[in-house]
Amino acid sequence: MTPDQPPSQADALSALKSLVGWWDDVGIAVDIPPAPPAALRTSAPERKAAPAAPAVKSAPAAPEKPAQDASAMASAATDVAALKAAVESFDGCDLKRTARNTVFARGNAGAPLMVIGEGPGQDEDREGLPFVGRSGQLLDRMLAAIGLDETSAYITNVVFWRPPGNRKPSTEEIEICRPFVERHIALAKPRLILLVGGISTQAMLKTPQGIMALRGRWSQVTAGGHSAPALPTFHPAFLLRRPQEKAKAWADLLSLQEKLEEIS
Repeated sequence: MTPDQPPSQADALSALKSLVGWWDDVGIAVDIPPAPPAALRTSAPERKAAPAAPAVKSAPAAPEKPAQDASAMASAATDVAALKAAVESFDGCDLKRTARNTVFARGNAGAPLMVIGEGPGQDEDREGLPFVGRSGQLLDRMLAAIGLDETSAYITNVVFWRPPGNRKPSTEEIEICRPFVERHIALAKPRLILLVGGISTQAMLKTPQGIMALRGRWSQVTAGGHSAPALPTFHPAFLLRRPQEKAKAWADLLSLQEKLEEIS
């Protein structure tokens, strides 16, 4: 044992016995108390386990709010004003959670031409009207070039709320809004439809083909029992980025103007 180490229990007991023996030799009687059992010397007292806490029953989960039925809400609308109110009260599309305003339509709901675009941008979200930013101003000039304005055209989109960051609306978001869009067509009963951009063209014609292949080619859109010829063309935002494509857009407008004259 080194000087720094404390004496062990055995060494201490041996030293005590030696001391008592020396006292005994000099006539001092001392009794050594019996050593405690080894189990008591080496083991800590056993602690009783605490009783288990009684199980707490969790409160029953609140029933989920039933999802709104877009088809039922759209079908219940008997005119365009009622449909607008239904769209504004609809909470089933996540786009509404990040948008400022519901963007329904502008123009004359009784006009012979319905223009269907993609979705609201930042300016449209702020003002609550479709096509009011730079691309909307170009659209107005395009329509004016063939003699149309807000009294002779009715303008809307395939989704009613701005996608965050001006991204394209997803297929799911378009499908959520589809019952309202189709009911919109059925109630407005346009004679002709101008599909502006690839997103609206693919959504309304239910085709995977792109706008480059479809623009300028007449097709048919049927919704709620109403059917109308539909012409795909470039989105004005695309023309702002690629003005060299304006000649093709102008050819589409001339085709639209000719069709309008046929039905008038």
